[in-house]
Amino acid sequence: MRNIEIDPVLAADARPIAPEKLELARSLGSRLPEAGLRRVALIRADSLNRHADPTGSTRLILALENLQITGSFKIRGALSALDAARRAGATGVVAASAGNHGIGVARAARLFGMSATIVVPETAAKAKIAKIRAEGAELAFTAQGYDAAEALGRELASRRGLPWISPYDDVDVLAGNGSSLAFEIVDALGKVPEHVLVPIGGGGLATGMAWGLAASAGEDPRKTRRVWTAQSEASAAFALSLERGSAVEQLATSEKTLADGLEGGISATSFARASSVVAGVSVLAEARIAFAMALIHYRLGLRLEGSAAAALVPAIDGLPPLIRGGDLVIVLTGRNVDRAVFDGLAFEPSSFARLSPECGILVHRSA
Repeated sequence: MRNIEIDPVLAADARPIAPEKLELARSLGSRLPEAGLRRVALIRADSLNRHADPTGSTRLILALENLQITGSFKIRGALSALDAARRAGATGVVAASAGNHGIGVARAARLFGMSATIVVPETAAKAKIAKIRAEGAELAFTAQGYDAAEALGRELASRRGLPWISPYDDVDVLAGNGSSLAFEIVDALGKVPEHVLVPIGGGGLATGMAWGLAASAGEDPRKTRRVWTAQSEASAAFALSLERGSAVEQLATSEKTLADGLEGGISATSFARASSVVAGVSVLAEARIAFAMALIHYRLGLRLEGSAAAALVPAIDGLPPLIRGGDLVIVLTGRNVDRAVFDGLAFEPSSFARLSPECGILVHRSA
């Protein structure tokens, strides 16, 4: 695991999320009761504390957005953005997604009586594709990864004259995904946590989370940074952008990753927003993401997709010193993983097979 701290002096500045957008995010669930959003559940993860911080000064808390309707936090941003679009007179939308954003947009469109076209990579998880289809959305596919899907999606939106619902650049999505969740975490915890750890791909969750926490604490997130992030080394656009000093909008190569929801580049706008409020990022080996999926399943019976499990890895492998001390909330973002992929972890030497020596869990194998 490689940790990169962001120097606030060097980080790009970006406009804040407007107060009116934050207030809409705060009331998201109550404004749209027909959506059936679940308020986030928090549980303590004391069994992981010794891995995270040997000094014992950090209390780990898990935010279970994997239990959210549609199986992911991204329904929040989709509801927020499509509610804004329908109030502006739109009758349909276009989006691109590795899966979860598409599921959310498809569900929100069905609830609001709107059409939705979702462009996904052919490599997207079958479980996610099935959920999008079940919501009645039109599906289009690209042979390449997420970046190609987004290019086609933007083209379709322009050609059809429909709103483009970006999973990371749309401010209604940012506020819905990250800020609404931040407000619920603060309400459930009864305080603003010292730190929050989230996975990062396009940067929307981290940015929205930072502004929501700051609004709750009466802070400027560009000065008091509470959010740390994690992503796979197989698709580390945010980390590469920090090292280069400018946004890596498209990756030169796209490696296969368990964290498919984090795959792809990061736009210049999103990079400026995220780097101005995030404390840093942990870059993870794929094997450790697989191990985190296995560990949390054995310890707590939770089924996580790789993108969600990425946020657990820094806690398992040892937290960066910058985020030790006090309450650390780890957001488990989703559960939409193909069963074949999840079951296949049992045959990876880096996952289930290592649970016994590392965690005191005995794993039997037949001869």
